[in-house]
Amino acid sequence: MSPLQHSGAAAPKSAALKSFEAQWLAREADPLTALRERAMERFVRLGLPTTRDESWRYTNLKRLAGQSFVDAPRAPQGILQPSTAFRLTDTKDLAVTVLMVNGHPVLPTDIDNDYIEIISLRELARTDPALLSRALLPLSDADEARWGLLNTALFVDGLYLKIKSRSAAPLVIRHVATADGPDTVAYPRVIIEGCAGSNATIIEHHVQQGDHTPLCNSATHIALKEGAELEHYRVFATGAGASHIDSLSVCQERNSRCKQFTVALGGGLVRASLDARLTEANACLESFALLVGHGERHVDCVNIARHSAPDTRSHQTARAIASGTSRVIFNSKVVVDSGAVRSESQQSCRGLLLSPSAEIDSRPQLEIHADEVKCAHGATTGRLDPDMLFYMLSRGLDRDTAQSLLVYAFLADVLTGMSMAFARGAIENALIDQLPDSQVLQRFR
Repeated sequence: MSPLQHSGAAAPKSAALKSFEAQWLAREADPLTALRERAMERFVRLGLPTTRDESWRYTNLKRLAGQSFVDAPRAPQGILQPSTAFRLTDTKDLAVTVLMVNGHPVLPTDIDNDYIEIISLRELARTDPALLSRALLPLSDADEARWGLLNTALFVDGLYLKIKSRSAAPLVIRHVATADGPDTVAYPRVIIEGCAGSNATIIEHHVQQGDHTPLCNSATHIALKEGAELEHYRVFATGAGASHIDSLSVCQERNSRCKQFTVALGGGLVRASLDARLTEANACLESFALLVGHGERHVDCVNIARHSAPDTRSHQTARAIASGTSRVIFNSKVVVDSGAVRSESQQSCRGLLLSPSAEIDSRPQLEIHADEVKCAHGATTGRLDPDMLFYMLSRGLDRDTAQSLLVYAFLADVLTGMSMAFARGAIENALIDQLPDSQVLQRFR
C-alpha cells in the first residue's frame, strides 16, 4: 500500500506535502524501496513540523509549506563555479575534496584506499543494500527527525565514507546547491563510518552556484567504532535566499571521540539538528556551534545528546550573535538513560545581541534517569558587558575598538577548539566580515 493510501484525509495537505508525495510516486524502485516506503509513510502521517511541535516552536515553516517542489537538477548549467567567499583548506593540508551537486557525488580518482574508502550510495545500494539499510535505521517519529524521514525516502544518491586508519589529511565534502529556477529541492545524503582506532577530519562545506538554490534537505549519519576519533565540521555559507534543513546523527561506541563543529555563516533559513547517541562506555562528544544572525537570517540549532552507557561524556558549547532583524535559536537537551551511571555533561550557550531588533532564544534541558551523574547547563543572552567596556575605555581604547575586541573575545570558546588552523582563520574572516566594525576587528586578528 502506498503512503498516499496510508495518509487518509484527516487534514488538508499542504502544497509542499503534495509535491513530496508526487516525487515519491515518481521514484524508481531500488533495493531500499521497502524501507523508503516506511519512511515516507511516517512522514506523510506525521506531516510537516509546525510551531506546535516541541523542537520547532521557534521556527515557522508556513511559507515553505505553501510551495510546490520538484527535484533539483543533477548537474549545474555551465562551468561549476560555486559562490563562496572562502576556502577551508590550504594546499599544505593535502586535503581531498569530494564534490556533491544537489546531492549527486562526483567521485575523485586520487583517493588513498589504505586510508579511506569512498562509494556512491547508488552503488552501495546495488552491492551491499544490507549495510546501507543498517545505516538508515532506525526510523524515528520524533519531530526533530521529521525531515530525516523525508530524506531517507527521497534521496537518489550520496556518499558512503569508510575511514579505515589514521590520517592527518582532511577530507572536504563540498556541497553545491544550484537550480535553474525557484521551487526545487535536493536531498544530499552522507554516511560516515569510522573503523576501530581510526582518526579523521571531515569538513562538509555548503555553498551555492547561481542566483537560485534548491531547498536543501540534507542528512549525515556518523558511526564511530571502538576507539575511533573524528573531527567533523558542517559550515553553511550559502546566500540570503537559501533554505537549508540539515539532520546530523552520531552513534558512538566504546572509547570513541567525536568533536563536532556547526558553523552558520550564510543562508536565509538554516535549521541544523544533531542527535548524538553515546551507546558504550567512555564515549565522548564535544559539540561546538557558532551561529551568526545577520540581516533577516533565521538560524535554528537543535542538539540532543543521549547517554546510554556508564562513564560517557558530552560537552556542548554554543555562541550566538544576532544583528539586524535576525533570529538565532539554540535548543539543547541531554538525556541520561537508566544505568548510565557516572555520566558527565555540560551545556553552555551564550548569546550576544548587536541590534535592538535582533532576537536570540536559548533553551538548555536535562532529562536524567540515573544516579551518580554530573550534569550542568547555563545560558545567557544580552549585550556587551558594560563593565568590561568601561574598563577598556578607561585604559585608553576608543569605543569602536573596545566593542570590536569584546565581540572578538566572545567567539573564542568555539574558534579556539578548531584544530585546523587554516579553516579557523577562514571562518574568522568570513564571520568578521558580517559584523559591525569589521575593519577594526581585522586589525586585531
